[in-house]
Amino acid sequence: MGKPTLVDEETIRRNLRKTPEERLDTLVASLREAEKLGLLPEREDRKKKEERLNCSIRKLLSKP
Repeated sequence: MGKPTLVDEETIRRNLRKTPEERLDTLVASLREAEKLGLLPEREDRKKKEERLNCSIRKLLSKP
């Protein structure tokens, strides 16, 4: 990451003035917005990947 811009520095200062509860609220709101925009991986991805791996392992184990 490069040198922070004036906007970055002001954002950092503003966040430091917030209470822990306000910081948490801001974080949760940001996560909800990212989820709404489709920027977060789906929650099912991990389970699907695990199932694919288990299937592959079963196939390998079933080979003589």
